[in-house]
Amino acid sequence: MARTYQVISSDGHVEVPPDVWVKYVPAKWRDRAPRLVKLPEGGEGWIIEGQPLLHNGQNITAGDPVRFRNASYFNPDGSPHIGAGDAKQRLREQDMDGIDAEVLFPPIFATKFLEGVKDRPVYLSMVQAYNTFLAQDYCSVAPDRLIGNAVIPITGIDDAVAELKRIHSLGLRGVAIHQWPNGGGTPNPEDDRFWETALSLGVALSPHADFGDRQPNFGGGGAGTGNAQFASALTQRTGGMAPMLCLAHMVTSGLFDRFPSIRFYFAETNASWMPAHFWIMDDNYRVFRDWFKATLKRPPTEYIREHVQFGIIRDPMALQLRDHLPVQNLMWGSDFPHSVGSFPRSREFIKEAFGGVPEGLKRRILLENPASFFKLDVHKPITPTPN
Repeated sequence: MARTYQVISSDGHVEVPPDVWVKYVPAKWRDRAPRLVKLPEGGEGWIIEGQPLLHNGQNITAGDPVRFRNASYFNPDGSPHIGAGDAKQRLREQDMDGIDAEVLFPPIFATKFLEGVKDRPVYLSMVQAYNTFLAQDYCSVAPDRLIGNAVIPITGIDDAVAELKRIHSLGLRGVAIHQWPNGGGTPNPEDDRFWETALSLGVALSPHADFGDRQPNFGGGGAGTGNAQFASALTQRTGGMAPMLCLAHMVTSGLFDRFPSIRFYFAETNASWMPAHFWIMDDNYRVFRDWFKATLKRPPTEYIREHVQFGIIRDPMALQLRDHLPVQNLMWGSDFPHSVGSFPRSREFIKEAFGGVPEGLKRRILLENPASFFKLDVHKPITPTPN
């Protein structure tokens, strides 16, 4: 009987040694690309221009005891460690974990740490190199089971839109955004070019946890927060929980009013925090709207519930609180091969975490939501796992 999707992990990470994608960096800049170095105390670290040494550790745990450093992409015999191999190995690892497909996010060394490369053409070449590898060498092996999110550069709206079009032509389904499309930490009207293009191409918008500024801007405020920006004011009393500031910027900038069909998926946010924080955001709007002379068409979290989905990993409490949060907007992920993941016992974790959850809701979180968001056919047989 042909195999079809039963469980889709909506949060996994591509963790591979650099040589497999650095080969796509033009030769004239290749010596400035990220590289692994062996450490005298064992394992490897990453040397990346403009950044301190990045140690391997939690990023390639893959079910082993957690290390914060001295982990390795390789087994003692030189073969790839679990979670650090090629696409065929990754499909076999999905089988080991009892899942059928993964939404794949880029590793930190191909995203945030590349921002230390300040020469625009060099930086762009590295982002493009990773995206090319992801599309041509990795996801192409089983595009229905390896659902890759490309990296969007932070060098301005022109570069962001151009790369969005390029990755779509390569066949990738989604993009992981790390700053606003204008390249900064807050929204700008020129971002609309990016949103329009993504919608017209059908590319999924799937940031990992957050994008843009991480901390509210209360600059200029004296006692209290009288001069806080509107978006920052909506996040007061939420303790800086990601992605609350990003969501507040979306709402206050009118993004959802201008683009009624736009949808976002924020991976690895978890959700058990939502009942209190969503109430607080709406209450902050009631408290502060007169000062800002701002009237929204709806309370802030009504926009969020309509336009945003969220990823849970080790957060069974969110399912127990399902009557108090937008549980219908959740997706589940294993976070493989990172440290807080459930590999290789994801099916055991799912059985326990979803105990008492209605079957229809369980199916929605584990299958229907990711399939709908990333345009996957739940009735079509999936790519068989190679030997």
